[in-house]
Amino acid sequence: MSLIDRTKEFFGLGPMDMDADDAYYADERTYNAPSYAAPSYDKQEEEFVPTIVALSLVSFDDAAKVGGPFRDGDAVVFELTDADRGSAKRFVDFAAGLCFALEGRMKNLTKGVDTSRKVFAIVPKGADISTVELERAAHLR
Repeated sequence: MSLIDRTKEFFGLGPMDMDADDAYYADERTYNAPSYAAPSYDKQEEEFVPTIVALSLVSFDDAAKVGGPFRDGDAVVFELTDADRGSAKRFVDFAAGLCFALEGRMKNLTKGVDTSRKVFAIVPKGADISTVELERAAHLR
């Protein structure tokens, strides 16, 4: 037997002896998973009611304050009046991305109302929150 053949045999790359493999697998034990019924719940699951989280943002470091509650199913009203123009633009882009990814909707609450303030709201998919409620949370009404 050559060096190459011995090396192949050492690493298991040589010709396969099927009888040896069958003997190896014959010793394996089978595992039977226990069967059980899924637990039943008599109590109906409580319906989630989203809340409105109102924030005033200045630095983009506060992005998690918007993303966390929105991801959890709450509406977020955020004011960008005190943020510099670049940070405000990043916040709006971030919020739009959240809405796109989680199928929510975004509203500019100060459009046509008060041009001195910049207030936006993001509402998660399926949340039944009116624009009036969002404006109240932002103290626009």
